[in-house]
Amino acid sequence: MKRANKKGIEMTFNWIFAILAGGFILFLAIYGASKLIRTGEQTVYTETAATLTSLFDPLETGLASGKASEISFKKKSKVYFTCQELYEPFGRHTISFTEQTFGDTYGEKGQEISVKDKYIFSENVIEGKTFYYFTKPYFMSYKVADLLMMYSDEQVFCLYNAPEDVQDTLEGLNLKNIYFPNSTTSCQGTRVCFAGGRNCDITVANDYVLKQGKKLYYTDDLLYAAVFSSPEMYECNIQRIKKRFDSLGSIYLEKIKILERENCQPTLGSELSIAIGTNIQSSKDLLILFEQIDNFDSINQRAKDGCKLYYNT
Repeated sequence: MKRANKKGIEMTFNWIFAILAGGFILFLAIYGASKLIRTGEQTVYTETAATLTSLFDPLETGLASGKASEISFKKKSKVYFTCQELYEPFGRHTISFTEQTFGDTYGEKGQEISVKDKYIFSENVIEGKTFYYFTKPYFMSYKVADLLMMYSDEQVFCLYNAPEDVQDTLEGLNLKNIYFPNSTTSCQGTRVCFAGGRNCDITVANDYVLKQGKKLYYTDDLLYAAVFSSPEMYECNIQRIKKRFDSLGSIYLEKIKILERENCQPTLGSELSIAIGTNIQSSKDLLILFEQIDNFDSINQRAKDGCKLYYNT
């Protein structure tokens, strides 16, 4: 009886050891496979973010009025944006991407892709299956940058009492999810009110856009950037654009010296230098800066042919 019991105990221990060992091996296999899947997903997400940046290139406008495009994914996706103004020389964006895996669960986002030569205006995170984006050239007398606005199919914008030029611009780009309702039509989405209005999510005044309790000051086509962008993204890009304006202005100052040797006598060098030296703390300072810009732009427009510093046509 004692001998039989010992054998029974020995058999039980072997089975327990086999089960534990098998379970551990199975755990390692599952862990390794899941880690490999996550690594593969992150690689795909990182490549997708890089692809997005390359899709922006054909939308460079030159002196054109604007361009638009869209990109669609099979699954619901998220695109994350950051803006870093202190990154030399002109700041940068980072873009990262992820998509839904099971149900409403998103995978871990891929690595951030750095973008130094784009000025993207969007919310910090946009979500959907289709993403729309359009560009507008931005001039501070001379062209400084292409403004790139981006939103998703889950965002709907209802523009009330929009000026004719704004409506013509957006309709001319054939943008989706942007509507211009009147008193007889309804629109479910973000309410963008021009010239006043009630229950507005975004209010557009003569020189600023009120969004999320913050005034985002604009000139010209920065209006679109302020409407489609988060306040943080907008203010960061204003700083980046000013840096680019200063750098291009320094090149134009050297060109003035060449024009002087060609018997031209441009008088805008001092005016341009003042604008370059103006510090921008926030978008509100754009209003002062553009008074200076208008001064040297009018001087340039009056210059005789062959002595103009720049041409915008």
